[in-house]
Amino acid sequence: MKRRVLFVENYAKVEKVIAQDLTNVFDIDERAARIMRLVSGEVSEDLLNMLIGGLQGFCGQMQIEMAEDLLDFALAHVVHTTGCPSVDYVLDYCYSHIALEHQIFMELEN
Repeated sequence: MKRRVLFVENYAKVEKVIAQDLTNVFDIDERAARIMRLVSGEVSEDLLNMLIGGLQGFCGQMQIEMAEDLLDFALAHVVHTTGCPSVDYVLDYCYSHIALEHQIFMELEN
């Protein structure tokens, strides 16, 4: 497993990083996977894999909600939030990547 560099490592003195691979423990809910197959026609394969990875670690019911939200954004650029900060951070990150790929990302004014 290739270890990712964490953002915190850019600005904090980190003594040690303990890297684990729990991807096979926290799988994707089958219903969420079916929804994500619909997303596959709207994004690249690399982005799809990243989006699916974003679902891991959440319970099946939340994965379904997130998958539906990602599908809605990929199809119609409609943003959903859940009120759960951890979920909304992941969704925002995913929306941003879809927006970049769909070339709808707005440039910030100075």
